[in-house]
Amino acid sequence: MSTWELIDEDSSRGVRKYIAPGDEADSILIRTEMDDRTIADDNRALQNEAFDRRSEFWHAASIPTSVMYEWLTLHGVNAWNPDHAGAVKKLLNSSDYRWCKVKHIIL
Repeated sequence: MSTWELIDEDSSRGVRKYIAPGDEADSILIRTEMDDRTIADDNRALQNEAFDRRSEFWHAASIPTSVMYEWLTLHGVNAWNPDHAGAVKKLLNSSDYRWCKVKHIIL
């Protein structure tokens, strides 16, 4: 059985990375754990704050890496691809991912 060692932690994003020796010679295993609760809690808190709709730009969403991976594998949507912007907006407006938005707005 592998012994996992924590090698990196980013508490602001809820990401932890671990390393362990692999089963074969000269191999290693890397494991990444993501806790979306931090981002979800921050987003929900921001949803209750007022914002100026007249502003040219505003912070619309914070999307966890694990959600972006889910979109890519389940929906074929790459959040970083400008050609997928419409699909990203559709997912953010859906009831499943509305918690990723930081304001009660329709994108």
